[in-house]
Amino acid sequence: MNKGGNMAKSKTKESKPANLDELLLSTLDKAYEVADDYFVTKKSELPNFATDNLSDEFISSLEAIASLCEKASTGYLNVLTGLTIKATLGKKVDVRYHQVQIQSQTDRPAGFNFRGISEHIMYKWMQAHEFPGAKSGWQTRTFERPKPYKLNYDENIGDIKEPFLKCYDQIEEHDQDAFMALAFLLWRREQLREKSKIVMSIPKITNVIQITELFEKHFFFKYKDSKGASRLPVLALYAIYEVLLSELQRFDNKTLKELQAHSAADSQTGSVGDIEVANQDGSIFEAVEVKHEIPITIELIESAKQKIRGSQVERYYILTTFKDHTPSDEIQNAALQVEKLLGCQMIVNGVIPSIKYYLRLLTNPGKVLPVYVDLLTKDKAITFEHRDIWNKITTGTIIE
Repeated sequence: MNKGGNMAKSKTKESKPANLDELLLSTLDKAYEVADDYFVTKKSELPNFATDNLSDEFISSLEAIASLCEKASTGYLNVLTGLTIKATLGKKVDVRYHQVQIQSQTDRPAGFNFRGISEHIMYKWMQAHEFPGAKSGWQTRTFERPKPYKLNYDENIGDIKEPFLKCYDQIEEHDQDAFMALAFLLWRREQLREKSKIVMSIPKITNVIQITELFEKHFFFKYKDSKGASRLPVLALYAIYEVLLSELQRFDNKTLKELQAHSAADSQTGSVGDIEVANQDGSIFEAVEVKHEIPITIELIESAKQKIRGSQVERYYILTTFKDHTPSDEIQNAALQVEKLLGCQMIVNGVIPSIKYYLRLLTNPGKVLPVYVDLLTKDKAITFEHRDIWNKITTGTIIE
């Protein structure tokens, strides 16, 4: 008792685990990896990681939440926050009890308020991945009432209310997988992001050094999503070949074959290289194999030899973006042996010096850039991030 005879009020304090922020970020990154592994396949059907682990009823609720990610962005981020916490801490917590002041009502209290997690972890992570939306999942009062998110939650939270509450119910009352649900929502968000129209920048420059530097910055940027990065030098060289074929006499009556899907194996497609120039009869005249940050080895020479054996290929390039791209004497000798054995000139070099060489052969090197940008827009291996970074590099937003 205090002097006034009133019981002193005890302030409920948070007791957040010391490394919780790192754990939550790790969960987000892993869920995004699961989502992205499926996203890059460009398949439209529901991913197996969802259908094998989540009930149809839960998927239906998640689909409804995903469809409202922009219109009801506060509720959407709230659900993502709850799923991330649940996927990280598991059965130790009941995430319906989102505030410390109501966590005495459950035997599985989290010990911290979710709003801070939403604002300082979730929002920043979403922004870093180019997913725009609310700055908090609790930024409207109807979400921050001191009541658990049970099916009888009586606040007006708009169109998202039914799937929102069902989502929390599914992970707490029906033992549904919060991690896979999180991955599912991120997959749907990736799809939406990809549909967002980006006006691509096409620099009006003709200087060979400047163009090469743009390519180099684009190839070697440290992407969060690195899977499509190895496609970039292929697209740049393909764009150069598209212009080369219209200018060089060597390529008279030759055609540039369409690029195969990035994930397609040469053994499946019958291709001898990433880029192929064909004769009028369809046989391959010249081919280019591109490796990204991979050194050229004897094994790669041998693999190339097997691909071109029995073909009419006159010239075969193996190019790499690997820093030390100068071929050793052993590699050079192996390439010469291929020429002696098969009559095909094999050239091993770096991508960057090759780009400089090719560009100098063109009457207007700048003609390559709109072709490259068109490929960035259309190629299925290229993501929002790769296109966005190109724009930032070419407009000076990113210096390195």
